[in-house]
Amino acid sequence: MPIENRSIADFIMYWKRLLQATLANESILPDLTQLKGALQGVLEEVNVVSAQQDAHRAGLQTQTQRLQVLKVRGRDLSLQLRSAIVSHLGPRNPKLAEFRMRYLGKPRALPKDEPELPEAPAPAEQA
Repeated sequence: MPIENRSIADFIMYWKRLLQATLANESILPDLTQLKGALQGVLEEVNVVSAQQDAHRAGLQTQTQRLQVLKVRGRDLSLQLRSAIVSHLGPRNPKLAEFRMRYLGKPRALPKDEPELPEAPAPAEQA
């Protein structure tokens, strides 16, 4: 078997051809039934494992799609829950910190004697 071909499919193909060649040339070869049987058993087990891998891969894809759907649904529900908590407690309640949410804190007091701003002059009419 050439060194470049190292994928499992290449090994399987090589082993099948080797078994076919030994069957075709049974008359000139010594009794190799034990070795051929062992190689045939390995081939059958490789086929079973390969089929299991394919099923697992398909299952992974299905599970990944399911996780994406659940992630979107969970994000929407958590947003609704957070909104309901803020609505119930109020946006300035320090209890929001327990839910890992920011709260606004106490409102700032406006200065009582704020200087009045002068009014802007009216625009002059042009003739």
